[in-house]
Amino acid sequence: MTHLITAIEPSEEDPNFRDIYVQGKFAMTLSISAVEELKLTIEQPWDDETSNAIETCTAIEDARHIAIDLISRRTWGCNELIRRLVKRGSAKTIAEQTVEQLCDDGWLDDHAFACALIRQWLRKEPAGRRWLQHKLYEKEIPQDIANPAIDEELAGISEQDSANEFAAKRIAKTSGDDETVQRKVMAALSRKGFSLDVALRAYRGAQEADNS
Repeated sequence: MTHLITAIEPSEEDPNFRDIYVQGKFAMTLSISAVEELKLTIEQPWDDETSNAIETCTAIEDARHIAIDLISRRTWGCNELIRRLVKRGSAKTIAEQTVEQLCDDGWLDDHAFACALIRQWLRKEPAGRRWLQHKLYEKEIPQDIANPAIDEELAGISEQDSANEFAAKRIAKTSGDDETVQRKVMAALSRKGFSLDVALRAYRGAQEADNS
């Protein structure tokens, strides 16, 4: 015997939800958006296919509520948010579908996220391209998004100028003999992603300025 949906009625507890009845018996409560997305209608068969579709839809709704709560607190990247939703109990496929919908709805934008991170990091101190690439990789930003974001945020700023500024700040607060200062500042420049030749020019320029 094929079971049918016999009624779809407003929920007494919340008008934004609908109570679903199958063969005259209460089956479950769904949001209006879920009912509309699934195109549920009276006399529609209530079979395994419908049940599975409802399960997926409600799982995405639950994940979306969690995601929007997280987004309201800070900015997230897509892959980072997928990982967090999985950690909060969502299946990976559900997390991926949820994040895809949020991207389509304008809640998420990896390029804008990457640019905001770069600006935040550079406000603290200058950094080289390699360091920025590594930090964005840690934030799970794809390379094809990370590199254009770096290009955009570093537009008009040369690697050498960034290294010069960084070296000047570091040499001013580094103590010790000349050899120790050079070792510490050069190591810091390397950690910040500057190449050896760029770092050496920056250190020499900062040393000359500090000694003048």
